[in-house]
Amino acid sequence: MEPMTALVLAFQLLALFSIAGALIIYLICKVRDDDVKKAEHPKSNTVLVTSADTALGLQLCTHLASKGCRVLAGMKDGVDSLPAKLLIGWLKMREFTEAPVSGEIIPIFLDVTKDEVLREATENLGTHLSAGEQGIQAVINTSGTFYRGRIESQELYQMEQMFKTNILGSLRIAKAFVDFLKPTCGRLIYLGAANGGHGDGMIAYNVSKVATDKCVQEVRRELQPFGIRVVCLDTCGLHAEMLYKPPTAQISSGAPTTYTANVLSPSALSVVERALWDLSPHERYSLLASNKYQFALPCRSSMRLSNKSPADDVKKPLEKQRSLGGTVGVVQRV
Repeated sequence: MEPMTALVLAFQLLALFSIAGALIIYLICKVRDDDVKKAEHPKSNTVLVTSADTALGLQLCTHLASKGCRVLAGMKDGVDSLPAKLLIGWLKMREFTEAPVSGEIIPIFLDVTKDEVLREATENLGTHLSAGEQGIQAVINTSGTFYRGRIESQELYQMEQMFKTNILGSLRIAKAFVDFLKPTCGRLIYLGAANGGHGDGMIAYNVSKVATDKCVQEVRRELQPFGIRVVCLDTCGLHAEMLYKPPTAQISSGAPTTYTANVLSPSALSVVERALWDLSPHERYSLLASNKYQFALPCRSSMRLSNKSPADDVKKPLEKQRSLGGTVGVVQRV
C-alpha cells in the first residue's frame, strides 16, 4: 500500500471513530438527561392532615399553614364543625398580625372509617389543587382512637373502634391517596409507637399501635418502587390521651371563645418539618428525641373571639406567646 493511500485511509478511520465516539457520548448524555428529568418530580406545597378533629391535628394544621403550606384539614363533621370554625377564624385574625400566614387551610369532609366518605374526598381533592399541581406533597395521618380499659372490663365496641380506626384506617389512607403521592414522589406520614404505651388499661390500644407499626413497614415496602417515602413519627413518651384528645373550647354567647393546643413542643414540630422536607428522610423520627434530657416546653395556640378591635386582641396573645415560647393565634367571631 502506498504511503499516501495509507495516510488517507488512516484519516478516514480516525474520522469514523470520532463520529462513532461522538454518537456514543451523545447517547450517554441523552440517557442521563432523561434520568434527571424522570427524577425531577413536580413539587407541591399541599399537605393533607387526615384529622383536625384532634388537638394535635389542629396544631399541625396551623403550624404548617404558618410555614406556607396549603393544608387540607380532614374533619368528620365537615366545614360546620367547631375545628373548622376555629381554623378559619385563626386564619382571619392572622391577617392582622405583622407576619400574616403565607399558607392556607381548607377544611374537607373526611372519615378514615368510612369507605364512601374517603371515596368522595379523593374525588373532590383535585379541586383544591393549584394550577399545574398533579399531586400533593404529603399525607399526615393524625386519625386515631384511644380508650383506656382493663381487658376484663373494657367494652368490645371500644376495642373494635381502635382496631378499625388505628389499623384499618392506616391502610385505607394509603389506598385512598397513593395516586396523589405518586406524581410528586410524596410522603405518607404516620403516628407510630413500636412499643405502644405504658400503664394500666392499655392492652387493646397497644395491640393496635404495634399492628399499625407493622402496617407502616409493609406499606413502605410496597410503595418504595414508586418513590413514595413512608415515614413514622415515633410518639413514644407522649401520652395517648394527648395524641387523640378532641379540641375543647370555651363557649360564650353560643360562639367558641378560646381554644388552647398543648400537644407538641416547638422541637417536636421541627421534627415534623424534617419528616416533611428532608431530601433523604429517615424511616422513623422520634418526636421527643431533642428533649431526651429536658422537659418538653408546651406549644400553645390560643384563639379568641370577641367584639374588640383586632389590634387589641392580637397584642396580648403575642406577648403571651413570647413568654410561653409557643404558638398563639387569635380569631374573630365566625
